[in-house]
Amino acid sequence: MEEVKISKKSKVGILPFVTGFEELAELAETIFRNAERRGDLDKAYQKLIRAVFVNVEKVANESQKTPRDVVMMENFHHIFSTLSRLKISCLDAERREAKHKYTDHLQSYVINSLGQPLEKLNHFFEGVEARVAQGVREEEVSYQLAFNKQELRKVIKEYPGKEVKKGLDNLYKKVDKHLCEEESLLQVVWHSMQDEFIRQYKHFEGLIGRCYPGSGITMEFTIQDMLEYFSSIAQSH
Repeated sequence: MEEVKISKKSKVGILPFVTGFEELAELAETIFRNAERRGDLDKAYQKLIRAVFVNVEKVANESQKTPRDVVMMENFHHIFSTLSRLKISCLDAERREAKHKYTDHLQSYVINSLGQPLEKLNHFFEGVEARVAQGVREEEVSYQLAFNKQELRKVIKEYPGKEVKKGLDNLYKKVDKHLCEEESLLQVVWHSMQDEFIRQYKHFEGLIGRCYPGSGITMEFTIQDMLEYFSSIAQSH
């Protein structure tokens, strides 16, 4: 396990010692499931799985081509699936830990990769929220020169639907390059990115409603448009 060498030029994917543990556990369960010395096997499992966990972290930290979050997400998803399928009761805690690590790193990867697709709007509304935090009433923010209706309209105009879709298409290609085929997590990641983008969009909509009431200002694309972008991009690749 110590000797895994990761290529600097190719995706990491599922690590050989992760699939090795899976194969060993499958074989051991077939042979020793009801054996008298089951306790010895359980101890060996626990020692092995800890070593697997430690080494996945080690490889993830050293990986250059594949982001750390992807190495963690894919390998812990594989470990979680293996332990769920084999139902090895002495590894229940490790199964839960693997699921926790997988979901944590999925979320971290989604947030870091998606970033702020509407970056200038993010900055604009961060400024709005800072004014509110300083004591300006929400409905009076639009009287501030830097945050008046004209400035907001100007920033919104920079994000027509066509440009947003183009940005998402580039993001899909980047994610596809990071992920390995055998774990089939691309659609899971893409759906999580869609959820995060919708969350950001609704946050902006809420701020427009509260800080610019009655202004009639809306984004240049709707949530329905956004769902269509995500769906058509996934189908076209």
